[in-house]
Amino acid sequence: MIAELGTECLKVQALINQLQLPSLTANQQAEILAELLAAAVHLHNHCDEDFQTLITEEIENLPDDED
Repeated sequence: MIAELGTECLKVQALINQLQLPSLTANQQAEILAELLAAAVHLHNHCDEDFQTLITEEIENLPDDED
């Protein structure tokens, strides 16, 4: 799940970078924004309560670092 989250975050960053290109047409901007919207929805669904619980459980299972 974490690898998938990383991949989707990279996709969002690439789309943001594309939006910053100076010579985009309105159609190109619309396509990029539509992809960005889809990625945002995917991230929202991916980071649901189950994912948050998984992360919390992983934190709780970490060994104590006592020197």
